[in-house]
Amino acid sequence: MNDSEMLFVKFGGSLITRKDEMFTVDYGRMRGIVRELAEVLDEISPRLIIGHGGGSFPHPIAKSFNVREGIEGGSKRGFVLCRNAASTLNRIFVDMMNDYGVDAISIQTSAAVMAKNGEIQEFFIDPIKSALSLDLIPVVYGDCVFDISRGFTVVSTERIFKFLARHIRPSRVIIFSIVNGIYTSDPLRDEHARRIPRINANVFSDDYLRDSYYIDATGGMREKVKELFDIAKSGVECEILSGDEGNIKRALSGYRGIGTIIEAKASADGDY
Repeated sequence: MNDSEMLFVKFGGSLITRKDEMFTVDYGRMRGIVRELAEVLDEISPRLIIGHGGGSFPHPIAKSFNVREGIEGGSKRGFVLCRNAASTLNRIFVDMMNDYGVDAISIQTSAAVMAKNGEIQEFFIDPIKSALSLDLIPVVYGDCVFDISRGFTVVSTERIFKFLARHIRPSRVIIFSIVNGIYTSDPLRDEHARRIPRINANVFSDDYLRDSYYIDATGGMREKVKELFDIAKSGVECEILSGDEGNIKRALSGYRGIGTIIEAKASADGDY
């Protein structure tokens, strides 16, 4: 399988749900995302693995029940509810993609992944490879999974991408978020926050990373970006940008630099 044109694309939970209202889909924005995605696929047919965040579905449950900490600090009840909430959102998102003619197929994270101390230990990826061989689009998602040390835990989409990148190497990883990249502080709270256009993942200090404004059981923006740093250090360019209308088509068509690029090499323009 030739993975030279493979893209890993994530749509953040803040884009497809209303994160201040539990179990609430932002249907307007989700529909716009899926419509634009369908248009891109009709025009240029990129090879994709899509992921999405949990937003207001699993995150509040995982946070309330400390699911990330496992059986010692968490709750079996919370684990069960978290898994159900994550899969429910995935079903809604994949259903909408199918409705718009996108040949997407759900990959249930909790049925394919085993973790150890919060890190993915095993991942049965053969169904993903089979889907790609048939020109289908696998859709993974952040989820609550079994953990051989903790009993259970939470893994983010970025952590899933990091594991998959070792076996199905992408040419780029593109993360669509509610904000347009990495900033010197939270741009939703600080009007003086400055976007950082380009980051060398080998030298960048995480002192610049601030926790996101919303509840996030997978560790907040800081942890997500650290996962992307690890991917970038392997030589795969990553970019975080907003999911505003038009950005999906531009980014998937090859346009770079809309948000924040994370790369392993030193940048030539003097940014971090």
